[in-house]
Amino acid sequence: MAIYSDDFNRADSTTVSGWTEITDDWSIKSNQLAPGITTTGVILYASPLDTSDHYAQITVSTASATSMGIFARADVAATNYYLLRNNGTSWNLFSNLAGTFTSIGSYTAAAVSGDVARIQCIGTTIKAIINGTERISVTDSAITTGLYTGVRSIQSSTTRYDNFTAADTGTTGSADPGAFFAFM
Repeated sequence: MAIYSDDFNRADSTTVSGWTEITDDWSIKSNQLAPGITTTGVILYASPLDTSDHYAQITVSTASATSMGIFARADVAATNYYLLRNNGTSWNLFSNLAGTFTSIGSYTAAAVSGDVARIQCIGTTIKAIINGTERISVTDSAITTGLYTGVRSIQSSTTRYDNFTAADTGTTGSADPGAFFAFM
């Protein structure tokens, strides 16, 4: 079972080592992941997980009112995936099939700097966990395969991310929404 993490603690750079920039120009700024400023950006963690049952988690170190979030169960081109994002007023789960986003669940709350957002896919159960508390749980079978995770963000000069983790379920108790926090 695979487990990956990135704290982004490295020199400022327009290259994000260990990641594949699908759209826009992502960078490292002040030990944090920063989206580009020209279009909606998608960045994929370069290493695949072992199974399509996994989670991805990230800290929103500087929140903004723009669309920002994390995705899981993606294919290598990030064409299809489940997305957990906040738009400034609510957290929403989406399935994305070749650029067609379908809302499958929501929880009303604006993102706040420091929020820890986690998307978890186990079989057809897709969950959104915010700060260790399950906020959305749905059954959806639109995307059954995909070994990659990543971050999607509308262009922003202020949004920042930190402390990314992704793991197959069963790794470090990943089926338990609060289990990750026990290891921090």
